Amino acid sequence: MSLPASVAERTRIVEQETQAWWGRFATAYPKLERARTPRVEWLRRGSTAGRADLRRWVVAFNRPMLRREDGFRIILPDTVVHELAHLAAFHLYDSRGHDAAWRGMMERMGIPPRRTHDLDVTGLPGVQRRWRYRCDCGEVQLSTTRHNRILRGTQIYRCTRCRQQLERAEE
Repeated sequence: MSLPASVAERTRIVEQETQAWWGRFATAYPKLERARTPRVEWLRRGSTAGRADLRRWVVAFNRPMLRREDGFRIILPDTVVHELAHLAAFHLYDSRGHDAAWRGMMERMGIPPRRTHDLDVTGLPGVQRRWRYRCDCGEVQLSTTRHNRILRGTQIYRCTRCRQQLERAEE
């Protein structure tokens, strides 16, 4: 299957599919037929693929991820269903988070109930670079914020397992 080339077209498809998936939720869970279709918003930065706002009845998806084929493929259908399942589980069971009600809805929709994606988010707006540090246990990744605190001498970070002070690994 060829993917739409433009971000605008991908955005339109995600919005249409969000409505279609909400209809599938309402078919599977008839009490949702009375709930309005969630509004779609777009995140401009960050590493999260999507977000559900239970209070505002909104699902939001990461627009910069749509520029990449792997990002488009993870948002549709996995992230769309993931975020809609949060709203549906909240509406039906007052459920929050990735609990049994949410997992059951994901499974019923045929999508594996995963909490996070595994995309490489390097280069997306609002995503900090990761810096390699090490201890006796091995290697860890620190954010640019933590890396800069170490460089300025305002903070020392220790391994959570061995408690050894982290040192910069060779690049």
